[in-house]
Amino acid sequence: MLERAPTCLETGRHLLRTPKRCTHGRRTLHSSFWHHGASDLNLPIWWASTSIFGLANSDDSGGRRTLCRGSKRSDGLLLDFLYPEKTVALLQRISTYGLASVEARRRHQINGNGFRQFSTTRWEAKGVNSEADAHSPLLPKDGGADTGGGDAISSTRQKTRTINRGEHHDKKEAKAIELRDTESREFQFREEMEERLQGNTASDALYTLLKAKELGKQELAWRLYSAIQESSRTPDIKATLLEYLTSHTVSVESSRILQIFDTLPLEYRRASSYRTAISAYVALRMVGPAIQLHEESAARFSGLDCGTDAILGRTIEDNHWDLTLHVFRTFLRSALPMHIQKTPFTDHREDIKAVWKTVARLPSLSDHLLSLLEYVERFQDELKSTEGNEKALRIFINGFVPLVIEQVLTPIDPDEDYILELLLGLFSDLRTLGLPRISSYDYAIGRLLKLPRYREYTNQRKIFQELYNKYKEESMQDPTHRIRPSKSIITNLIMQHGAFGSIEVVGDLVQDLRTFYKDQWCTHAHTMVYLVRFYAEYGKVDEVHEYFDVLSTHFPNFTNLKTIASLLYVYARRVDVQGTMDQFKRISKEFGLVPDTACWNILLLAHTRADDLDGALECFNRILESGVVPDTHTFGPLLDLCASRGDVEAFEALYSKAEQLKVPVRTDVRARAGYVQAFLQSGDPEGAEAVAQGMLKSHQAETLRGSLTHTWNLLITHYALQGDVGNSRRLYRYMVDNNIPLDSWTYAALMRSLIEVRQTNAAYKILRVTMPNNNMRVHGFHYALVITGFLREGQYEHALRAHNRMEARNVKQTKNSRQASLLAIGITELRKLQELKITDPRTRLIAVEETLRGILFESYESELANREPKHSRFIESQEHSVPQGYFGLLILLYSTRGAYEICKELFEAASMARPNEADYEPPITLLTTIMEAHFKAKEYDEVAKCWELARVQAEKLVKTLQQVIDPQPAKVEFDSLLDPALKESGASAKIATNRRHVLYRAARIYIRSLLIQDDPKYVQEAQRTISQLLNNGYVIDNLTWNEFIQMLARRGRIVDAFSACEYYLMPQFPGWRTLQPYYIRRNVSGFFWMELRNSGVGHKSIMPRYKTLVILAAAYTQIKRDEANGMGYNPEIGGWAREVLEQISPLTVRAIETMPRTGDRLQMRYIEGM
Repeated sequence: MLERAPTCLETGRHLLRTPKRCTHGRRTLHSSFWHHGASDLNLPIWWASTSIFGLANSDDSGGRRTLCRGSKRSDGLLLDFLYPEKTVALLQRISTYGLASVEARRRHQINGNGFRQFSTTRWEAKGVNSEADAHSPLLPKDGGADTGGGDAISSTRQKTRTINRGEHHDKKEAKAIELRDTESREFQFREEMEERLQGNTASDALYTLLKAKELGKQELAWRLYSAIQESSRTPDIKATLLEYLTSHTVSVESSRILQIFDTLPLEYRRASSYRTAISAYVALRMVGPAIQLHEESAARFSGLDCGTDAILGRTIEDNHWDLTLHVFRTFLRSALPMHIQKTPFTDHREDIKAVWKTVARLPSLSDHLLSLLEYVERFQDELKSTEGNEKALRIFINGFVPLVIEQVLTPIDPDEDYILELLLGLFSDLRTLGLPRISSYDYAIGRLLKLPRYREYTNQRKIFQELYNKYKEESMQDPTHRIRPSKSIITNLIMQHGAFGSIEVVGDLVQDLRTFYKDQWCTHAHTMVYLVRFYAEYGKVDEVHEYFDVLSTHFPNFTNLKTIASLLYVYARRVDVQGTMDQFKRISKEFGLVPDTACWNILLLAHTRADDLDGALECFNRILESGVVPDTHTFGPLLDLCASRGDVEAFEALYSKAEQLKVPVRTDVRARAGYVQAFLQSGDPEGAEAVAQGMLKSHQAETLRGSLTHTWNLLITHYALQGDVGNSRRLYRYMVDNNIPLDSWTYAALMRSLIEVRQTNAAYKILRVTMPNNNMRVHGFHYALVITGFLREGQYEHALRAHNRMEARNVKQTKNSRQASLLAIGITELRKLQELKITDPRTRLIAVEETLRGILFESYESELANREPKHSRFIESQEHSVPQGYFGLLILLYSTRGAYEICKELFEAASMARPNEADYEPPITLLTTIMEAHFKAKEYDEVAKCWELARVQAEKLVKTLQQVIDPQPAKVEFDSLLDPALKESGASAKIATNRRHVLYRAARIYIRSLLIQDDPKYVQEAQRTISQLLNNGYVIDNLTWNEFIQMLARRGRIVDAFSACEYYLMPQFPGWRTLQPYYIRRNVSGFFWMELRNSGVGHKSIMPRYKTLVILAAAYTQIKRDEANGMGYNPEIGGWAREVLEQISPLTVRAIETMPRTGDRLQMRYIEGM
């Protein structure tokens, strides 16, 4: 570039050409210039504009007025004599003001530059900017000068010329089409003009057109106006025509508008006339005349109606802040409507929003705001010199900043990090400059909360919360609280965080209301109602009663059944049946009201959440007797209760009853999902999938309301618990293919399927990576899954790491996550004690006890109110499961070390933590843990007592609807376990199909306690207990059967042991595998040398364990040895004992005879020495 500027200054400070000589300017300075400072000139601010000395327009008709002294028109610069001659010429070319300048720039753009702007050749420029300049009319057709690039360049030039010729042809064709269109429009205009002028004068035709306000007829209106004689152009028709010319989006030449306006007398100029003229001047970039007209109009009309927005749009776009603020001050002095400031100290004018409509459409408002802040920083003393200037600046900032915020928040592709950084920086700058920011804070936070992308859950930083924290920090530093968040903003934040269960954040926001507004914090009744319902949802009893009392004190009209229902609901969510019943009684006794359907439904919900079938049916009958009309929320809990027990018949009966009462359960997706669960719990996944497919068809036909996500989550979870990863993935893909939305529990089901096949690391990756990437919220349930999975796989460090991650991210704790965390911490401590070789059982597990103590200090009862799925496989009532379940877990940890004295202390602590209820019954899990501790302490009588309590609890949990409606008489006991009628009786028992195993852990401990005692009567008691359990439909697990048979054999009851093994265990015996020395195969624990894989051993598998067969083999070997010695003949049956065993248990004897002789530890212990 420098080689093309030989006359430039050598210093390099600027590139303006050096003038040959200095010439004096011809403009006359105002006399005040020489005697006052720059900021003290008592002149109108538009005096500095270069374009105001020009004429209003170029049309000479109508007796034009002169805008300044003298008739000489000037487009010159202010103080132009201070500039060199060529500099003045350059600045005049690039000036943004003046009609002549505008026309010159247009000619400049059309004809191209007169000199080269860059040092690069045109060819090189084309190479660099080929895409941008491909269709540019400013490029020369020959492609530039020849640079001697050889044949390749020549070839390229030839191609370029060919392309240019094609483009030239296209342009000529386009111009021809445009010309034809112009001629066609001209013809149409003439025809319509002739039609309208038939029988009418031009004045009448124009008046008719203006009165009709026809769209798109601006050109016709102008032609009719031009056809009217000047003497016939009335002021009214001129003013009306000005309104019509700018009433629509049709472009009209500004010169025409100004021509009409100049001929309109002052007294006939309307506010709309001024607005039209000002807009025309702005379109011509003639800001000076526009400002002058604005001052004239503001003296007569409201600034909202006379084009203030158009001038502000132009001056702000050009960053002319002195003109901008001058126009704004003039606007504020106009006849604006009376405004009453609702919020003190803010100077926020909601009534003048219309003045910003043009500014709001400007691009890059944030850049203009930055320019404004720089201007304020430089001239803040002058801007705050008077109270009026300072107030105008505050009002301007309060109106302009929200526009910038709106534009920043609503781009096409938002960059959240950039938005947060910009907003935080903006408010920091406003605070530094002492500019108002209260209304801007309120607008920014309120607007963020209204945008859909911020109302949905995201794992990113919450911009609205970051702004609020900054706002709160500033408010706390102001002792007068003149700067404080509005109540509406805090309330909206409460509802935003409440939607995602952020209990702690909601509590902090309520405290902010109390801090900032003292006694006036509870002025909104709807806020109190929301808080009551919010805390009721999460089981916070104290908070519900507190805000209900505030509501009933300050807003007694809101103490109705809808609000009172929250008092019941909070106890129902906590699975507190007695508390719910107490609040239900208050409705009639204390409030004098009659419970409605919603109150009855909540009482019914409390019974169903406690798994109390008897109480639920009794409550349901009371509902029908009370006369209230049941709805889907009445039948929903009952249907779920039957579905959870796998009672398909009861579910179908209740479903039919609901349809008879015309309750729309068929269109309720939750009720239909219960049918799927009923089939799954009854062991019929094919039927469940068929029901789900029917639901999908109904949903696609729009006859079923609600989301199908929960239904498919049930199906995936069912297969996941069985370790069936294939079917889980199949159903997941089916959800995606059929556009069934995924949620957090869908991912939890997939994680379960991986954990069941010992791939917890893969499940943990879903938690850490997949769910955040898909914007899914991670709950405590997800962490409970991975922590438990790591513990099962022996990855104790990973389990503790997952627990620490959950704590660091403040994930809301639930019963599942608490138990998993306690177990992880406890196992970690036990391993440390083992590493340190500390064998003293009295050593305390300090970390676990401190964690439990922290739980007890919190409102742990509310942990039952969560809506997360159930993690544990064990069946128990949710009522009173917290904190008794935590104590049971701690007892289990101490009992592994034989710390029985500490276990007794925990027994007492658990008893003290129980509710004060006469009919309190501890949950089965706690009873099972206590039984195990007593068993290890050899306190067998205490084990028996706990067993009786567990039996009572189990009878309630396995009861079905038919048992409640039609109680069965006591069953006949069987003396022999081999009686075929015993199996038939157990299979026909009317108990919950999926809960037959509810007592297997407690039964195992109790039978062990019986078998370990030497008295033969205890063996008989164990046999009788097993018979009773089988007779009532309960399931005895595989380990219990094997231990029982082993004990029979070791006690000398060989025939009973072989018979029981043959009858119950051998039908599923897989056989022995062929041992090959060159193939090493890992044995399944407990089933050595059998043809069996890990996948072949399930929770319901009943088969002989290796130890059982070894013990039976030892007994069989002894019998054969006795027979060889002439002993063992039984005269009653007329045969030897060996022959009897071969006759009654051939499969067992065959398994013993074919057992591999490996000389392993068990064989060496029981067989080899015989």
